[in-house]
Amino acid sequence: MSSTLTSTRPGRDRRLGTRTRRAVLITHIASAGAWFGIDVAMAVVIFTAMTATDPATRVLCLQALEIFTVWPLLVSGLLCLLSGIVLGLGSKWGVVRYWWVTVKLVLSLILIALVPIALRPEVTQLARQARQWVAGDPVTFDLSNLIYPPIVSPTLLLIAMTLSVVKPWGRIRSARPGRLAARGGRA
Repeated sequence: MSSTLTSTRPGRDRRLGTRTRRAVLITHIASAGAWFGIDVAMAVVIFTAMTATDPATRVLCLQALEIFTVWPLLVSGLLCLLSGIVLGLGSKWGVVRYWWVTVKLVLSLILIALVPIALRPEVTQLARQARQWVAGDPVTFDLSNLIYPPIVSPTLLLIAMTLSVVKPWGRIRSARPGRLAARGGRA
């Protein structure tokens, strides 16, 4: 069997070869693990910053967030999304053929979009305030918006991982023109 796309039915579904599928699956699992790991590390740093009584600890945590959250989250999230799409296109599961795959796709898109839209501006602003504090300027830190990312993202990632194992809900029914005619026009 070839290590690239193969097809058991000419002109129909294209399947990944065994070696290619394994490589893409390992990439998908590793990137999902990295994504989840970054989220867990982010949670530790955020909750440390929130509970720190020493301003220097809080500042150090906010500077660390700027370094290791936004770009690593985007890279691991995009790699997970792209490898998932390749797996879907190259397997019987498809990308929008089964509910569980479609829900995973939507969750991934939401989480990836939230990084530059919601997380990056907040982390950048707080890191800027941390630099002002280091420079000796008085700063009041409001970390209340940082409580959501370490709760929402790992929770949704765990749901996506669970869907990969459980595979609930079955196929998405689509109304193909040939199927409608065979049923007498009923959807």
